[in-house]
Amino acid sequence: MKSGQEGESCGLVWVKDGKIGIKDPGPGGSPARLTPCEGVYFLVSGKRVDGEIPVTESSEVSLVFLNEEPSVSCAVQLTGDGLQAYLVIKAKDGVIYSLKDAEPAPHVRLEVDKKIVRPSLDYRDVLELVSSRGIVFGLDEGACKKACSELPQEPVLIARGQPATSGKDGSIEFAVPLERVVELPMDEVRVDFRDSVKIPDVKAGQVIAVKRMAVPGVPGKTVTGKAILPPMPIDPPLRAGRGVQLKQEGDLVMAIATVSGCPRFNEASGLLEVDQVFKHKGDVDLSSGNIRASGSVEVSGNVTEGMKVECEGNQEIWGTVTGASLKAWGSIVVKGSVFKSEVVAGKDVKWLRKWDSLTRNVEERIAVILEVEAQNRRLGEEEESTVPENPQAAHGEGAQETRSVALAGEIIDNSVLVEHFRQLLTALSDLYREDLSLLPKEVEEKVQTTRICLTSPGDLFQRVHCVEKEISAVRLWIEQELQKGQSDVIVRYVQSSNIEASRDIIVTGQGVFYCNLSAGRAVKVKGSPGLVRGGETVAAELIQVNEVGGYGPAVTVLRVSDRGKIVAGTVYPNTILSVGRLKVKTEHTLESVEVRMADGRLVIASKTGTIQVGG
Repeated sequence: MKSGQEGESCGLVWVKDGKIGIKDPGPGGSPARLTPCEGVYFLVSGKRVDGEIPVTESSEVSLVFLNEEPSVSCAVQLTGDGLQAYLVIKAKDGVIYSLKDAEPAPHVRLEVDKKIVRPSLDYRDVLELVSSRGIVFGLDEGACKKACSELPQEPVLIARGQPATSGKDGSIEFAVPLERVVELPMDEVRVDFRDSVKIPDVKAGQVIAVKRMAVPGVPGKTVTGKAILPPMPIDPPLRAGRGVQLKQEGDLVMAIATVSGCPRFNEASGLLEVDQVFKHKGDVDLSSGNIRASGSVEVSGNVTEGMKVECEGNQEIWGTVTGASLKAWGSIVVKGSVFKSEVVAGKDVKWLRKWDSLTRNVEERIAVILEVEAQNRRLGEEEESTVPENPQAAHGEGAQETRSVALAGEIIDNSVLVEHFRQLLTALSDLYREDLSLLPKEVEEKVQTTRICLTSPGDLFQRVHCVEKEISAVRLWIEQELQKGQSDVIVRYVQSSNIEASRDIIVTGQGVFYCNLSAGRAVKVKGSPGLVRGGETVAAELIQVNEVGGYGPAVTVLRVSDRGKIVAGTVYPNTILSVGRLKVKTEHTLESVEVRMADGRLVIASKTGTIQVGG
């Protein structure tokens, strides 16, 4: 420390240019006093003193500044999922103190200038730290540089991974119910509960279910480059069983019924199938509701009063049918008896038979026109193959005669062709006048295409060939549908009922009592005793019974077409036997009877002889 001027009674102390000056006091005077401040303390004889001290020129006092060096440290923290990395910076500012000047005075409280020194973080050091933590993906260099310059107190996101994108679960939507459902119309005052229960049912070609395929997710990546697998989407299984076909369109898989019947689905295995036979356990009654199915139906119990069983396939009833209605496009078998019921087997094919006749007429017209085409082709081939022995004859009388024959043939065919084509148009017009909406869509389109054929480019024969192709497809469908109509009714015993079958009615038990029977081909009552009593029995080709009629007042009628016959073991009195337009009523019992039409006369043959009626 430096001395000041002499002659003062008290000591003085001052600060100049960062240095402390001291002047000792005069005789009897007090030494100067010095008080430290923030950032400064004294060392007196090697000891720290933070308070006021007297100082003289000979004092061993040192001034110590509490300067602080700036410091910075950083670390990289990763989130648990590895998708984010944060740079955590801990920075501390440095401080440098310097004394302010102070005028000489007996007591000086030191004052300092405080200079803050900011720490610095090298970007290269940060990159080295990031690399040491294995961060190789999603680094934000801009964020790193900004953190180095700003040294924020909060963690800084410097790397971001790519999260896995979840896929989409697959799903199966069913277009038809797979269980019985009860439908109660809300807008009707009276509800027939027998029709409120619907069974699972599909038609061939109908969509049963639609599966939306599962969409796999997209893998992600952590900031350290580790792959993140997305969760596997749920993919419900769907497999085609009997009567089902799978068809894929884009991300959709459609399950389509190939047969009509009852759909069944096993959720565990994903097996979807269509059972052509709907099996109903127990009775058909109010609790079950009426049964309507597109396939076949099997009932293990009875069909009770007022109930209906209808299907497009076959029916098999193991119990008794009482006061009910059975209708099937296929055959019907009743193991028990039938009382006061209606039983109808076979599809209504009356309109189909009309279509069969109309399309046959069109085919016949087409065949005639195509025969004319064939004749013209043959005439042309004969003309080309006729080469005269004398080359000069090609310009002579023989050649002229040959060409005339061919030309005449063409002229004749063309004139006939005009009339045949007119007849084809008439036949097609008859077809167009029918209700096409009764046809399946694809068959209706075939019929409509024949209109386009008639106006399409090309000669007449080409247009007729086009019509032939479409009509052939329609004819194939008609023939297949007519085959479906060959259905039977097989029962054990029938009483007070109406029975219809497109082919045969077969009674295997006691017989038929007071019923109306109608068969497209034959009625056979061959049980024991195999009796038909009362009502009317009609068949196209054959009625075969063990016994018919009785001694009571009830009239029994057996009727066949003019090409059919009636065969009976015993015919009792009061029985009408009818073949075509002719009939006879028996007045006494006949045995071993056969009735048929011969030469326009009704022939009744029996043990007692042969009788002819009419003619």
